[in-house]
Amino acid sequence: MSIPNKLGGLIRQSGLTDWPEQLKMSVERGMEQRVRLAVTGLSRSGKTVFISALARHLLQSEQGRSLPFFAAASEGRIVATRDLSTESPSPFPLQQCLAGLQASPPHWPNSTEALSEIRLALRYRRKPGLGRALGEHSTLYLDLIDYPGEWLLDLPMLTLSFEQWCKQQQALFASLPRTEVAADWIAQQSGIDWLAPAPEGLRQRLTERYRSLLQQLREPPYNLSLLQPGRLLMPAELAGSPLLDLFPIIQNWPEAPENADTNSLFTQLQQAYNDYCEQVVRPFYRNHFRHFDRQIVLVDCLKTLNSGESCFNDMQLALTTLLHSFQYGRNSLFRRLFRPRINRVLFAATKADHVTANQHHNLDQFLRLMIEAAQREIRFEQVDTRCLALSSLRATEAAQARLDGQHLSCLRGHRKDTGEEIALFPGEVPTELPRAKDWNSDRFRFVDFAPRPLPAGTLRPEHHIRLDQAIEYLLGDLF
Repeated sequence: MSIPNKLGGLIRQSGLTDWPEQLKMSVERGMEQRVRLAVTGLSRSGKTVFISALARHLLQSEQGRSLPFFAAASEGRIVATRDLSTESPSPFPLQQCLAGLQASPPHWPNSTEALSEIRLALRYRRKPGLGRALGEHSTLYLDLIDYPGEWLLDLPMLTLSFEQWCKQQQALFASLPRTEVAADWIAQQSGIDWLAPAPEGLRQRLTERYRSLLQQLREPPYNLSLLQPGRLLMPAELAGSPLLDLFPIIQNWPEAPENADTNSLFTQLQQAYNDYCEQVVRPFYRNHFRHFDRQIVLVDCLKTLNSGESCFNDMQLALTTLLHSFQYGRNSLFRRLFRPRINRVLFAATKADHVTANQHHNLDQFLRLMIEAAQREIRFEQVDTRCLALSSLRATEAAQARLDGQHLSCLRGHRKDTGEEIALFPGEVPTELPRAKDWNSDRFRFVDFAPRPLPAGTLRPEHHIRLDQAIEYLLGDLF
């Protein structure tokens, strides 16, 4: 055997011929990226449905059929997908949620009662150009978290002392409907000596009364959002824990709290507040909310219009207060690796399928007016923002009716409360913030619809409204 042939044999045995391919694979693995998307929404804003639909469409994105405005999918560059949620200690119940939406009749997922996570891997082919020099393929890992919306409103408590929190709650309970609903509970506080030794069990009894007030204010007709502590409404594993024996002092704030007895209600509540913030809220924030890259804020504008001025003002305040808990700003490579900030935010008005297509622009505009203050502050940090009406899972279909010889755009679907099939004109979304006379005129009566059956097979564009535009805005630049 010649010397060149012998050398060639030795090189093949050593694996040196595989080095270029191995180097290429190593570079590709090094360029893989992980993105944490903050799906932010208040209670019953549709987070679970949104995450379920988003995951289902992305897991089918290599087919390139259901997301025409998501460029990586429509261009055929998504080559494979995988659900890696089983690697999480608390995986998101995707199949359970989908089973309910595919049932006969279908039903919306239950309200989230605990934290769960979903992780998707999207293998894609890079665009032609300089990026191809780093390898033809790469993988984007997308992390999502579902959690009770009630927990989210606890995050601002981390920046407040017990006294500051009580003063904030005093201001809230000074206006309707809180003042009216909580009148007896507030009156009971007026006779309490907060600094004297407290009778056994008094804190627990007052907490239970406060919990029932929060539950009442969360439900129709009030539909309030800014209700703290959130764990009183959704305790999960803390049910029955003394950490939840907590309520604000609304009346008769003590003049010299430093003189409080060690067994006084004031001392007990102040310690309970500090323990709740440090042992419940801070770990939740530290473990799940510090390292987001992108954010979508889901807002049910139609619910606020239906529920009236108090609900509208409360949701505005809740959203503005909440968004201060996130870190916004541009990301350098170093910051993205070690201390990422949210550098792109999409404000999404949900239930776009509950109004006709010619009202989608109005819904965009109304959301923009509703969150104007919060959006302005985020933009000051040089963060991209956008407002978009969408429906991650379409529950209605378009219909036409004739009225006085003219065609009228309508919707056809099944009522959520009765299951009855109806066709109706749902009404118009205002393009200006409602005035006092608008709230008092029963002008807004948008109907809640039950879901249409979600197919077990291939999804199509008609199964959502603008979900692909949301994905393109939030993630499109990463492919």
